[in-house]
Amino acid sequence: MIKVVSFDLWNTILSGKDSKNFKEFRFINLQKIFSKYGYDLKKDDYYSSIDKTWDIFFNGEWLEKKYTPTTSSSVRTFLSYLSFENYPENFFHELVDFMESSFTHSEVSFIESMDVLIKRLSQDYKLVLISDTGFTPGKYLREVLKKVGIFEHFSLFIFSDEMGVSKPDRRIFEFVLKYFGCEPSEVVHIGDIPATDVKGAIDVGIRSVHFNKETYLFKDIEKFKPDLVTDDPLKIENFIKSL
Repeated sequence: MIKVVSFDLWNTILSGKDSKNFKEFRFINLQKIFSKYGYDLKKDDYYSSIDKTWDIFFNGEWLEKKYTPTTSSSVRTFLSYLSFENYPENFFHELVDFMESSFTHSEVSFIESMDVLIKRLSQDYKLVLISDTGFTPGKYLREVLKKVGIFEHFSLFIFSDEMGVSKPDRRIFEFVLKYFGCEPSEVVHIGDIPATDVKGAIDVGIRSVHFNKETYLFKDIEKFKPDLVTDDPLKIENFIKSL
């Protein structure tokens, strides 16, 4: 019998389809910070550098080395791709502060029906959020979850910047088992990335759902066999209630 259901956050609960608009929102605000310190940030340079920071630096460290780089290290990498050196520390810290908190000032949206699924499942199961963090640390992601109205439905929040390790590190899932005093057979994990969400669950014997509505990282997908693959939240609910 299932007692606990854990969710990934981005591209599982919250949609990544607004990423283009969010990049534009970040550019406008970063440009203001650059201008404040007498620097010019061109849009093409921003897009190129932010994409390299994410695709080359962050994904390389996160997926290959299984840890979450700090916002500070990501911002320094971003500045290096812009060929910025010897900049004031106040400038750097203002950039970091903005990058960490930016999601709390912008619009985010649910993947269709995932907010409904969370509210329905919370009536019968303990819910856990397990999220690897990017530029935005857990303390600000909590504010985002409050803003969109689902914070109160979760009993436990695990963010990689706070845990010190990223999925698929088994310590994350073992912590869930210990926290609730349950067996692996009593937990289901839902996420969009096979190499992190599915593998992490499988490694400790937890059932896994590969929610592929907005999956974009299919790294080594053929190696993993989740218990359910679907893009339909209703099928997730039916699957959990059948166990």
